[in-house]
This record gives sequence, structure tokens and C-alpha cells, in this order.
Amino acid sequence: MGFHAVRFDGVTPASPAALLGARSTRRSYGRAAVAAAIENGMLPGELSEVLAGRSVVEAFPVAGHESVSDYAERAVAELMVAYLSHPLV
Repeated sequence: MGFHAVRFDGVTPASPAALLGARSTRRSYGRAAVAAAIENGMLPGELSEVLAGRSVVEAFPVAGHESVSDYAERAVAELMVAYLSHPLV
């Protein structure tokens, strides 16, 4: 196993605008997934039950450079699987 030195010369912290942009992007992905889930027949209460207080993006992270529509489609599929495997109370 080798030793790797990492240098951060010239690196500045992210600006608040860049962080806001990332938050806004996450929000776009989440909104698209929620809209698609409801459009595909999931009730808001069922959605809340599966997410258990998390956002869609927290529960099902965006993969790589996935487009919003691709993410929404995949997230809905994962939400449905999670809902169906959720134990009935």
C-alpha cells in the first residue's frame, strides 16, 4: 500500500451561491420524483410513510450525472419497491 499526498493549493471554499445551486438542483430532482410518484398512483400519505421524514434525494441519492427525468423514473421505481416491501402495520 502506497502513501499518497494530496495538495490543496489554490483551492478555495465553495461560495454560498454554489452551495445554493447544489441545493436548488437537489430540490429539482426531489420535486420531479415526488410528482412522478403521485402521477403513477402513489398517495401522498404512502409516499410520506416510505420516506419516513427524509427527502426523496436523501432516501434515493442521485447517481452520477443522471438527468432529472431519469432520476425521477428510477426513484419512483425504488419508492414502489420500498412501499411494497414495507411491512403492514
